Amino acid sequence: MLKLPKRDFLKLAGLAIAEKLVPPWVRARPAEPSHAERKLVVVTFGGGCRYQETFTPQGLRNIPRLAALKTEGRFFSNCVNSGVLSHYNSTSSIVTGNWQRVDDFGFDRAASPTVFEYYRKAARAPATDAWAICTNKSFASMGATRIRGYGESLGANVVLPKQLLLEAVDEVIKRDLDQGVADRENVLRQLEGILNAGYEGIGWTIFRGGRQLDRQVKETLKRGLVEYIYGPEAPNSGDELTFFVAREVMREFAPRLMLVNFWDMDVAHWGAYSLYLQAVTKTDRLCGMLWDEVQSNPAYRDKTTLLILPELGRDGDQDTANGFLNHRSGDASCRNVWMLALGTGLEKGETDRPISHVDAAATVAAALDIPTGEMQGRRIDEILV
Repeated sequence: MLKLPKRDFLKLAGLAIAEKLVPPWVRARPAEPSHAERKLVVVTFGGGCRYQETFTPQGLRNIPRLAALKTEGRFFSNCVNSGVLSHYNSTSSIVTGNWQRVDDFGFDRAASPTVFEYYRKAARAPATDAWAICTNKSFASMGATRIRGYGESLGANVVLPKQLLLEAVDEVIKRDLDQGVADRENVLRQLEGILNAGYEGIGWTIFRGGRQLDRQVKETLKRGLVEYIYGPEAPNSGDELTFFVAREVMREFAPRLMLVNFWDMDVAHWGAYSLYLQAVTKTDRLCGMLWDEVQSNPAYRDKTTLLILPELGRDGDQDTANGFLNHRSGDASCRNVWMLALGTGLEKGETDRPISHVDAAATVAAALDIPTGEMQGRRIDEILV
């Protein structure tokens, strides 16, 4: 079997969708980022987490990296989600600057353009310059709307890392039994463990929407699969896979605008508080590793602003004995979260001035100096120094 180094595998597999979407003339001459360009990376501390398990005195032990980084950036202690308390609506509100009320599972697109579309249209930016890397596999439509004058031709490349592994499972394990894959059943179990990590393990089906991978990409996945799964850095969760793919996108294309959606914390729906806390700490670690990549990558260092915020909270214990399980009560524990801004162009410090999720897109647009349509969100001046 041909053994493909893990980095090369991730580069090819993680960027599979981009390879199909981006015209050859764009791929042939990737532009070096200008030192004057400010880059924006928005990270959803996704799946839902409460204040009490994060930025409270008793919660800081769960987030050692972000707790240490807090003094290096601008911390907003009062970030309010006033929209629908579901994953798709919350995250699409973050990327559109308007509160969204569409199908919870991503079968409807946002009702207003995304900041990706505004950016690419105004800046005439190539397809390689806007990305959404999403653990939540119902986020296939997160990168663009169907609004006239915008749409997929101006949207972000959306990569669903779990979808890539699903293609590998289908191709390597279930269809090509003559390929000589050692210990097929064990490989299948490990793959399914990654695919089903989190709330999806309760019986959700793998989201099959979006673009299909072409034959070349499937062959790449087949060649690298066993080496990848048994490699020293093989991920054991969807969020770890998402981090690796996001890092490769940054190294290969250095996009100016990117959304990274973590989501393993939604394991809270299983009802195990310990698993929820472990996921909080894992997400904290991955956010720290993403910041480390920004600091070490010459294309990002000293010109990037990283925004980290939970897409929503979770129910308070006053609503139920195990309030952390869900996120639909609408109480303060669900709606009131935080945002941490790191990097260039911001005033360090902390403020309890209320901001909201829809302010993120308005601020990103202002930082990129691009016009938008009407947004409910307002620019956050402390991040626009």
